Amino acid sequence: MNFKIIAVMLFLFLTVSCVSATTLTVGDNSNTDLSFSSIQDALNYSQDNDLIIISEGIYSENLVVDKQLKIRSASGEKGDVIISSGNLQLPVIHVISDNVEIRGLTVTGEDERVSSGIFLDGVNNCLLINNEITNVTDGILGQDVSDNIIQYNMLSSNAFHGVYLLNSTANYLEENGIYKNERGVYLNNSDRNVLRNNNFYYNSHYGIALLEANNNDVTNNTLFLNEFGITLTNSEKNNVNSNNASYNKQYGFFLFQSNSNNIKNNILIDNKDSGVCLFVFSTNNTITENKFLNNFNGISITANDNLILNNTFESNDNYGIFHLSSKNENTIEGNTFQDNASENKKIEFWKQVVLFVLMFLLISLISIIFKISWLKKGLFGLAILIVLSVILLIVWYFPFESDLPGNNVYVEDLVINSSPIVINSTPTNETHSMVTLSMNLNYLYKEAFAQGNNRGEMIDDLPVRVQVLSLDSEDVERVEYEEEVVLNYLEENPHKCTFVLEDGMEYYLHVDVQMLDVWSYPRPSYGEMHWLSLGGYSEKVDLR
Repeated sequence: MNFKIIAVMLFLFLTVSCVSATTLTVGDNSNTDLSFSSIQDALNYSQDNDLIIISEGIYSENLVVDKQLKIRSASGEKGDVIISSGNLQLPVIHVISDNVEIRGLTVTGEDERVSSGIFLDGVNNCLLINNEITNVTDGILGQDVSDNIIQYNMLSSNAFHGVYLLNSTANYLEENGIYKNERGVYLNNSDRNVLRNNNFYYNSHYGIALLEANNNDVTNNTLFLNEFGITLTNSEKNNVNSNNASYNKQYGFFLFQSNSNNIKNNILIDNKDSGVCLFVFSTNNTITENKFLNNFNGISITANDNLILNNTFESNDNYGIFHLSSKNENTIEGNTFQDNASENKKIEFWKQVVLFVLMFLLISLISIIFKISWLKKGLFGLAILIVLSVILLIVWYFPFESDLPGNNVYVEDLVINSSPIVINSTPTNETHSMVTLSMNLNYLYKEAFAQGNNRGEMIDDLPVRVQVLSLDSEDVERVEYEEEVVLNYLEENPHKCTFVLEDGMEYYLHVDVQMLDVWSYPRPSYGEMHWLSLGGYSEKVDLR
């Protein structure tokens, strides 16, 4: 009897499990209870493990996926279902549930300032396959995620990254096409991820960048016609194997303060600067069995204690291996050099200077002893030329010697007004003051000591951030106000801001005008960008 009850209960359980997964449709005009005109309506109605099939069409929505679902286009092909959004504050698709599959969709922003195409927000075990994501800030953004698969997607024309993984581990990016983005794939503080068999073409800055990212596997990717192929900054124990990084505008691989990485069996052809650059404080890296062909330099080195073994250097325009300093000490063994302009040379700069000085003195001595007048005149002219060259170098390296102004922007005509207010708080009432600052932000100089204009970044209509910091009598610093504005060159830029300060203290207020400085690759401490001060002004206010 008990056996029969158990068997019936098991049958009912299996039956319920089998029918619990429901197929919902969107845009097929079937007018059933399981058909919807809105994708979000279908998501709201769905239960875990349901399948949502979307018919061909354009859907203007911002989606939130909060259940374990499969979401697919009816054809399975990207381009048939287009999900578009003009909301700058929200991702087009926001995934907040584990075990979500998104397949065969085209996701796009009506404005490239839309935050992201698909945002994986703290989720695991999701599958993004065969999607196209374009014209947003970050094509795919993953924060605090793990064990997700991103495969067969096309990510193009995104304003910041094709894929950006932050604090994320053990994700798989395979067989994706990442084209014409500002940047390709960025792993920031993300470990044990796999990037395999992806194609990176025509990205404005880099194909792949790692910042404080360790133990990642970067294998068999193609990186053509970017500024940098792969950059590693403060990153350790990564395997960079069997990639083809060629025709990039600067370096195939660039290592900055990165240690103990394994770079093996890669092909680096016709990179405009070097196939690989080992930049400062990059140590204990192993570079082995790679092929360097037709680069300017095969490898450029400004670091120590690396192993460079069994590589092939062929037809590089300048050096097979170029050492910026004769003090660089690395182990270089078993390499093959063929048809390079030079093989493995260190610049003995100071030795060359000393040799030149000795030769100059020797020739001067000969001219004096043998009274050769024309030689004396030549030496005198050469001495004048050397002195002028030194002066020009000093002026070039130390621009403050010229009449460059200190700041690009000057905060002038600052007026501070304050009026008492009472803020009701628990358990007591505290008296505060409303502080209003009125000022002119005069954008007077494109070339200044604070910021030059080498890249043409100091444009006429300059986006800046105005920030007000307070330092009270207890040495506590706070940001009281922050706003992004646009300054017009050589025009009046009046600005006004208001904030609240607690009474009974003396404050130093500092107004700082800042420009967002964006770099081609992540830098130590700053990452890809930081706010650069163009000018400021400090004033004391007494609320005692």
